[in-house]
Amino acid sequence: MQIMNQTLTTNHQDFQVTAYWLDSNQDFNNTRHQPVVIICPGGGFRYHSQRETEPIALKALAEGCHAVVLPYQLIEPDQMVYPTALQQLAKTIEWITDQSDTQKVDPERIVLVGFSAGGHLVATFNGIATNPELNTQYQLDSYRGHHAAVILSYPVIDLDAGFPKEESEKERITTDQRLWHAQDTLTKWAKPCFVWQTATDELVPAINSLLYVTELNRLNITTEYHLFSDGVHGLALANKVTQRPGKPQDVNEPVAQWLPLALTWLAEIDIAHH
Repeated sequence: MQIMNQTLTTNHQDFQVTAYWLDSNQDFNNTRHQPVVIICPGGGFRYHSQRETEPIALKALAEGCHAVVLPYQLIEPDQMVYPTALQQLAKTIEWITDQSDTQKVDPERIVLVGFSAGGHLVATFNGIATNPELNTQYQLDSYRGHHAAVILSYPVIDLDAGFPKEESEKERITTDQRLWHAQDTLTKWAKPCFVWQTATDELVPAINSLLYVTELNRLNITTEYHLFSDGVHGLALANKVTQRPGKPQDVNEPVAQWLPLALTWLAEIDIAHH
């Protein structure tokens, strides 16, 4: 494995991604190109949760996928999250696409993985980047490459559906109200989605994922959805690896099945090996 910190630039603004590249396996033909996951962690648009970065990346590597962690634009005193975060994700996809030969990446098997607030970025990108009109409007059409599928973990979907609670906070994320409702950006061109959440999520109500999945279903987009009956928000892997000290509720055996389920789904749609 090679870990690479790479500075990228969108609209004259630098940001840094961390790539975890698989080494070529000498037991295989060295021309074998592997899928890659781009991980967008949660953190309420104000920080990036480390429990949803490297632990997820290492799981991806163990399953034969490269991984790239994207610390996207957060709320800052003089800057909103959007549209910068969308452009950062597009730039990251372009950079990965350009690594096709040097890192043995399959640019046709790029999977976006979003947790909580990062799920809002991924869910919104899945709508806008695949919509020819909005793709141009948000200046995503100048970037090369595309994603093949999306995995959403307890995602924020609709800023009017329980998170954030304050109207002022929504406007700190973006004043563009089209981006407040990720489900409304979806069209028939959106990519397949795997979505999971818990029914008892105390921070991001489960109606969020339901709104997105309902629209995916209406548009006949390949979707798998799991609503687990019990579990707190922010479970990450839901095992001891991502358990916070003194938080036994972070270990949830039924919910920990989300990752094997997602991997099986990726294999079913011919993106991952299983």
